Amino acid sequence: MSLKTEIRLAPNSGFCFGVKRAIKLAREAAETNKKIVTLGPIIHNPQLVERLRQRGVDSVDNLDAITDQTVIIRSHGVEHNVLEKLKNSGAEIIDATCPYVAKAQELAKKLSREGYPVCIMGNASHPEVKAIRSYIEGEVFIIENENELPEKNFTRLGLISQTTKSLEDFQNVASKLLPKAKELRIVNTICSATSVRQQATMSLALESDIMIVIGGYNSSNTKMLAKICQNIIETQHIETAVELQGNWFTGKFKIGLTAGASTPDWIIVNVYNEINKYTGNGCPFVSSIEEIPGYKE
Repeated sequence: MSLKTEIRLAPNSGFCFGVKRAIKLAREAAETNKKIVTLGPIIHNPQLVERLRQRGVDSVDNLDAITDQTVIIRSHGVEHNVLEKLKNSGAEIIDATCPYVAKAQELAKKLSREGYPVCIMGNASHPEVKAIRSYIEGEVFIIENENELPEKNFTRLGLISQTTKSLEDFQNVASKLLPKAKELRIVNTICSATSVRQQATMSLALESDIMIVIGGYNSSNTKMLAKICQNIIETQHIETAVELQGNWFTGKFKIGLTAGASTPDWIIVNVYNEINKYTGNGCPFVSSIEEIPGYKE
């Protein structure tokens, strides 16, 4: 008897609260018939950004490109000085900054005002980290991992994280920094939805023959999911179903799917259905993410 292929989706895959909120604000703004722009991509998913553009919500990269449009602040936030310039310009602003990111900005500012040099664990070129860094008034260090610690020692030091990093990496950095600071103040700014999604992905990877990670190539949280899976099992990171290759699934009977916080439901559904075609699985094709096995577990 031949084995039946299973395709399962990690629970909590797809849009997180912050992304849903940002998209809702953008769609509502588009319905006003005003000229709408986002300062930078509203989320790190090019397919969703294109859909918004078709509805009249363009993305611009700098303030000079903004004239008389209503401006949506992306979910990653923007640098403090950029926000102040926008306010001073009199532009109508819709702030779609993720509440978790906004909280990290506040905590970074608080630490620096209390006299702590601040260490941020994150990607220095990521817009979220740039925004958080802009709220720090004193000494700041940005590191990716435990191998990039500041060379100096500290009397006191504050430690925070980009919201989409893994808790394990954050713990490793904290433990390595502890001998370098007489007082180390650690503030866990990792989004709870991120931690839940990463744990669900890890659990599914341990039970799978291959993992397909779905999400933007420039999405930090999606890349983190891919990293977690790659440490466990064969993994392929894709943006859309057209990138799937049938030979990936030869001899694979337990196929796991997971998706980043900025991955739209329709993309996840398309990937599931396309894999179903490749495997000849015989499972019914789905029309919504809720119908995919594993989604509600």
